[in-house]
Amino acid sequence: MRTPRFSDKVVLVTGSGRGIGKAIAEAFAAEGARVVVSARTPAYGQAVVDGIRQRGGQATLAVGDVGQREDVRAMVAHATESFGALDVLVHCAADAAIGKVLDMPDEVFDRQVHANIHSLFWLAKDALPALSKAVGSGRVIFISSGEGNRSHTPGLVPYGASKAYMNAFARTLAREVGPQGVLVNVVEPGLILSDRLREHLDDEVSARLTRHFPVPRPGQPSEIAAAVLFLASGDAAYVTGSSLLVDGGATMAPIPGIDEHL
Repeated sequence: MRTPRFSDKVVLVTGSGRGIGKAIAEAFAAEGARVVVSARTPAYGQAVVDGIRQRGGQATLAVGDVGQREDVRAMVAHATESFGALDVLVHCAADAAIGKVLDMPDEVFDRQVHANIHSLFWLAKDALPALSKAVGSGRVIFISSGEGNRSHTPGLVPYGASKAYMNAFARTLAREVGPQGVLVNVVEPGLILSDRLREHLDDEVSARLTRHFPVPRPGQPSEIAAAVLFLASGDAAYVTGSSLLVDGGATMAPIPGIDEHL
């Protein structure tokens, strides 16, 4: 019988009440990790925790908003207090308001800055003391987006800019904390059928947008989870400061007609 890859590892996943974050939390739990599910909406997060426990896994809920300084401090403390350690931090939570720059209220932009940029510094600062004590290597994995550097969608200017910042932050942080035994990497999802995306695009529109991709379909949250687990595993022990694009080749292909759906 195969030994689970993350037996007894402690993993904190922000934004894991739904979508990609949920898939990541469930994948780690299935591989033996003790998972801290962090969610802004208690009902979503508790449902993920209950599902993991029903399948024999270990999980606990930390309710919080990564755009709030004290909430970030509390979720990291919850991980170390609940399980006595922290081995892997996966930051998936983000704010992705859609709107043209001329029409976007200042407070909407500010909210994205707090959730997508300030949170990077807060999480790193709070988690690094525990991650540097991780047996083997601590891991920080940021969930970015192809919007960060490779594709640019009208209506997502602040979001794309914040993800570009994330990519640069991760590379520089990797250089800073490598000597402490902490590896930092980024996963850049493309068009993934998350809960949030399904709220904006139905199956017919998703199929039309992706028909010119080299892999002509939307991605699944589980496919992002697989990339994250690779980067958190011993197989990636010599990988840091990298960005793994998981988009079915989308950035090599045009997305015709996307403007009309924003």
